[in-house]
Amino acid sequence: MNKVIISFLILGLLLTKPLGATIGIKGGISLTGLLSSTGDFRHVLGYEINSLTMGNLMGFQAGIFKVFDLSGRLQIQPEISFALRGGDAGSNFVYDDIVYKIKIYYVEFPLILKYRIWTKRAFSARIFAGPYAALKLKAEKETVIWKVKKKIALVNAKTLDYGLIFGLGGAYDLNSGQVLLELRSGFGLKNMMGVLPGTIRLYPDKDRIRNFYFSVIMGYGF
Repeated sequence: MNKVIISFLILGLLLTKPLGATIGIKGGISLTGLLSSTGDFRHVLGYEINSLTMGNLMGFQAGIFKVFDLSGRLQIQPEISFALRGGDAGSNFVYDDIVYKIKIYYVEFPLILKYRIWTKRAFSARIFAGPYAALKLKAEKETVIWKVKKKIALVNAKTLDYGLIFGLGGAYDLNSGQVLLELRSGFGLKNMMGVLPGTIRLYPDKDRIRNFYFSVIMGYGF
């Protein structure tokens, strides 16, 4: 409930439009994955991951943003978005195709600083970077192994995640607004999964599991 209240409060702030600000909507697809500092996911996902290799999952994100002009070239952009992160360790074997997907749903709160590097007529290009914080809504493991389908809650996925965002974007001005296109990457800085109940840590060094993603995002500013 606290996560919902925080999300609605921030959403309300973003939907108010002070003079000189731009409000918009955006959404896109992401190639998302999980990074392990030791390359081992057994203590956070279970021992069956031992014979599989963690790969990327096709995710998504959608939300709203607000842009404030700080100068002729510099802008600050707070956002709130709903996003799917995780990874895919599914594999094709001779006798069985294994489905093994980690899906973590977040409400994300990026704060982006944008710098315009090029302008020609109605088109402009910007580079951007900034931090993000994310609140977990739901985390689950979806598997199909030996034709048996399971969906298990990942209780060891931590509520809070945070990291950094980098990217490049373009904007095209229309009479009624602005069309946006962004290439964005995000890298988590927090260890976002604890040891799964019933397993043990197999390395003396503490492993760090982090989110990362690469996104293509389109949007429209009013």
